[in-house]
Amino acid sequence: MTNTASNPGETPVREPAASSTPPEHGSAPGAAEAASTSAVDAGEPEQTSLAAPPPAPRGLQYAVDIVFCVDVTGSMTPILDQVKANALRFYSDVQENLTAKGKNIDELRVRVVAFRDIAADGDAALAESPFYELPGQQADFSVFVNDLAAEGGGDAPESGLEAVALAMTSPWTTRGDRRRQVIVVWTDQPAHPLDASLVPPAFAGRIPADFSALTDVWEDPQGPLASSSKRLILFAPDSPGWSDISGVWENVVHHPSQAGGGLSDIDYGTIIDSIGNSV
Repeated sequence: MTNTASNPGETPVREPAASSTPPEHGSAPGAAEAASTSAVDAGEPEQTSLAAPPPAPRGLQYAVDIVFCVDVTGSMTPILDQVKANALRFYSDVQENLTAKGKNIDELRVRVVAFRDIAADGDAALAESPFYELPGQQADFSVFVNDLAAEGGGDAPESGLEAVALAMTSPWTTRGDRRRQVIVVWTDQPAHPLDASLVPPAFAGRIPADFSALTDVWEDPQGPLASSSKRLILFAPDSPGWSDISGVWENVVHHPSQAGGGLSDIDYGTIIDSIGNSV
């Protein structure tokens, strides 16, 4: 089922076909959730976002993990500069956004999977941080982000699907009564098809052999991602890899970006608001 709303720049969110309502978004078990619907301007594509959930029931502990899959090739300087400039205030910005939406979280952790092009950059194509618990470790988070350099990349497609695979197998928290597992992708290029022969040995076993196997990991109810907790936010072109994901996977919001534009058309406030809507 696809719900529609009037948020500009988003492609349809696919919801599980087995239910007529979206997965729970912090409401009490069994509570109905629906996305608002508005008319679409003639000639413009249908635009969609996840339904805004009601506040979590009082007394429940809410834990949120966010993994940023960040394209760190040369063209991505504009968005990397935004992220570096705001890393130290990320926690307070997210909390302020959630408070405005009537939401509250008790634990927030973030980590980063940086990616380039395995074919061109080899072992330097993928790098991971641990989870940083915020606000206590926000200085460490800022240090990692500020060390990211926009360079390399080779041809236009990058190894973004490999980064998503590593994000999906993150050591997600088991604490809290309610949890969210949020993956945010930032890239201005299409994604290479998965190729197991190119995967660096350090990541062997964590990256599926092809897109179908990657989809199986995302959809497996017994896999690393809980079906009611997982969210994927794409700031990526409507191009191979990313359009395949947004067209097939459930619980995905896609903000199409300009290919090769370094996400210069995406502002920091949009990123924070999209994260807030996913919790």
